[in-house]
Amino acid sequence: MTIRLPLRKRFRKLTANSKGFSSVIGTTFMVLVMMFLSTSVFLWTLSQNTLYNEAIREKNQLESDVLSENVQITNTTYVVTGNNRVQILAAITNPSSLSVQFTTLWVYASNATYTGYNFTKLSNVNVQGGAYLSRSFDMIVKGLRSTGAYSFASWLITGRGNVVPLQKSTLSNIVIAQTTQGIGALMMDFPNFIYYNVSQSGPPYVLKGYPTGASGYYVQGAKGPPKGQFAFRVVITNLDQNQRNITLAAGSVLFSIFPTSTSAFQGTAWYIVNVNGTGAISNSYKPITLVYYVATSLYFASSEPGTYSPFAQATFTGTCPVNLALIGTIGGTPFGQNIPFVSINIVS
Repeated sequence: MTIRLPLRKRFRKLTANSKGFSSVIGTTFMVLVMMFLSTSVFLWTLSQNTLYNEAIREKNQLESDVLSENVQITNTTYVVTGNNRVQILAAITNPSSLSVQFTTLWVYASNATYTGYNFTKLSNVNVQGGAYLSRSFDMIVKGLRSTGAYSFASWLITGRGNVVPLQKSTLSNIVIAQTTQGIGALMMDFPNFIYYNVSQSGPPYVLKGYPTGASGYYVQGAKGPPKGQFAFRVVITNLDQNQRNITLAAGSVLFSIFPTSTSAFQGTAWYIVNVNGTGAISNSYKPITLVYYVATSLYFASSEPGTYSPFAQATFTGTCPVNLALIGTIGGTPFGQNIPFVSINIVS
């Protein structure tokens, strides 16, 4: 009892003294506040340090991904499909393990009197790692004319910000020599052989579904409207060894002989025509120039040379060979080449 009583007396005395008790409570509260603030500052510093390290890791990973993109675009060809419009064909190879997304395409065209460029936003143009993709792009470049000779350059922008130039086709001299000496100066792009049905009303007569069309190897609509009135598109590249331009005359024609029965045949011809950027066929023909090493779309639709004359084809079906007879001038001298190139199947 002698020990506890003094302690109780002291506690009672302390609690009875309001100033002394407040000092103890205040000191305790201040210590707790300081501990809370110190802990908060430590936790905030720790979180900021974690965010900083995460940002550095993401930046390093992004830089690594940017440097790891190794996509290549080769075998690029440019096809002027009409006024203000060009089609770009290219092969995209992605040897890396990263998927590549293309967001923007730029195109630049020029000649001695003209300079024009444009860009377009892209969607769903993705190439998986290790994949190969053959792709075509349709672009509008104001001031471009289907009859002109142009130099082109283009490039793609990836989602990671890399700029990938589209490299032109690199055909070997052996292939060009075999083509120009053994076959002729003109080469056809077989996968891009297209047909269109032609509108019945006109002029102007219009290619339905232009510029996409459908595969020229499988032609539909011969027995129904518009009574077999259809046209063909052929993509031709001039590979003359002397790099001369070739100008095609109105007599250039795509023709065939259809077997109408086991003992009868019928010849049919489609003469070359001019087509504008909306797919409308011109009433008169203006000579088309094939510039060296530039793929060019040629359209065959008329029943007469030099003008557009629609006609109703015979109502038949079947398989038949098609030939392409092109005449004109090469470097100012007479030129002609026949290309026995495809067989087509006419279905109702």
